[in-house]
Amino acid sequence: MTTVSGGRWVAEIYGCNLEVLENPRLVEVALKDAVLKLGAPPNSVQSTVYKFYPQGLSAAVLSPVAAVMIHTWPEDNASATLDLYFYKPDVDPDSVLRGLARAFGAREESAFRFWRGGEREIKRRRQ
Repeated sequence: MTTVSGGRWVAEIYGCNLEVLENPRLVEVALKDAVLKLGAPPNSVQSTVYKFYPQGLSAAVLSPVAAVMIHTWPEDNASATLDLYFYKPDVDPDSVLRGLARAFGAREESAFRFWRGGEREIKRRRQ
């Protein structure tokens, strides 16, 4: 069997700084910084942000080393959901998550990871 690289983390952060969470430019910069710190060539990083009104936003940053997405809910305990995809085996996802939580001023975080190629059990309920 060949080694499979990368994986996915899904995280929720709570109690964020509302001024950051509601600012499309600050959110985009935080996500881009996270991907650049992983070694993505700056000219390879692409991003998009959609601002909802009256509040909230969704943003995505894509690169050859990682993809990072955020969906914010300022009205729900200043929270956000992060989807983090890593394409290299030598990435420390926990440090990326901690850095993003700090950038958003989160007071609490929780995360779940999925590693590609790992053993997993799938349960389905049949009707």
